[in-house]
Amino acid sequence: MDIFVARQPIFNTRKNVYGYELLFRDGLKNAFPDIDGDVATLNVLSNTFFSFELKEILQNRPGFINFTRDLLLKKTPRLFPREHVIIEVLEDIEPEPELIETLSELRKTGYRIALDDFLYDEKFNPMIRLSHIIKLDFRTSSENEIQQTINSIKGDSPVKFLAEKIETYDEFQYAKELGFQLFQGYFFSKPEVLSKKDITSNQVVKLKLITELQRRDIDLVRIEDLIKKDVGISYKLLKFINSAYFKTYNPINTIKDAINYLGIDELKKFISVIAVSDLNREKPNELIRRSVVRARMCEKLGTMVRTDFSNDELFTLGLFSFMDALLDHDMEEVLKVIGFSEHLNDALLGSNRNFNTMLNIINSFEKGEWNKKVLQMISGRTIESKLPMIYFDSIRMANSCHDST
Repeated sequence: MDIFVARQPIFNTRKNVYGYELLFRDGLKNAFPDIDGDVATLNVLSNTFFSFELKEILQNRPGFINFTRDLLLKKTPRLFPREHVIIEVLEDIEPEPELIETLSELRKTGYRIALDDFLYDEKFNPMIRLSHIIKLDFRTSSENEIQQTINSIKGDSPVKFLAEKIETYDEFQYAKELGFQLFQGYFFSKPEVLSKKDITSNQVVKLKLITELQRRDIDLVRIEDLIKKDVGISYKLLKFINSAYFKTYNPINTIKDAINYLGIDELKKFISVIAVSDLNREKPNELIRRSVVRARMCEKLGTMVRTDFSNDELFTLGLFSFMDALLDHDMEEVLKVIGFSEHLNDALLGSNRNFNTMLNIINSFEKGEWNKKVLQMISGRTIESKLPMIYFDSIRMANSCHDST
């Protein structure tokens, strides 16, 4: 049984990740057997789902999972650990007595409950009283509907409000003013204000360092010397190389050994990631994580998707594809500072068709948009079957890089 899982970040008011919504291809409907099935069936289910190593995907944060009415009545959420799961009740589910009883029982056993795409009606009061989080969609609901829903609930319930499909910082700020505590959407991956402030000298130095790493005649002895002179980079390099991602059997204790173990290609990636992660500490950590995930996925997909770039170049392109959002400047302005080749510049400016196709595949997969045309085009091909493992490997790499930075 194929299960494709993607995740979407959910942020708090400080733009730190609160949790992730987990998105499954074809949803959970018809994919999971009745919870009263025999032990053998449950073992198969457990082994299939947890092949994604849920804890690593979530990074010890809660995962929001949609459940249909039938799955709720079958007590399917009990298959998942309560500390890692927030039950999302779909918007088309009615507050019938049997369902209210089920939700009450789940809450009493420690599960958290969220109401998805909610619009207020007094008939939902029994569900509201059992809920911890209420999600309001900023794309399908008007400002007036959102305000009325908040006013109808806020005084009688201690629930948190989650603003869904927030795409701009103006929407993020507006939702905060309304009293929302949680936010979901890709507002963090777009520039807040374009070209309103200069790129700092410190940022320029880091961008120039990345430019140097693109040269073909890299001097490893000089690189080793430069790393040794920077305590921060030395520490991060040794921490990264000894992380669970590499699974080294013996600890690596010297910069020279770390460089030799990584090799020039992996070393270039590591330093690029470190430099990018230090460019703007005011940005959400999730933006850096997503940059690394995209970089690794571009690199891996390079063996299966036709492009005009080497795998090394694809990693760099993926890593820099959010650079405008990181620096709050138009991409053209950023590229003037970096000094990449015209070939790479064209790709980052959206002028390379093959690279655009690759980004569309990655972006659609990350958002769980399984019906997108670009994913339908690869249906049944090798790339489709390998995408889940490429995505998971990329998450693991991003987690290891982030833990090291």
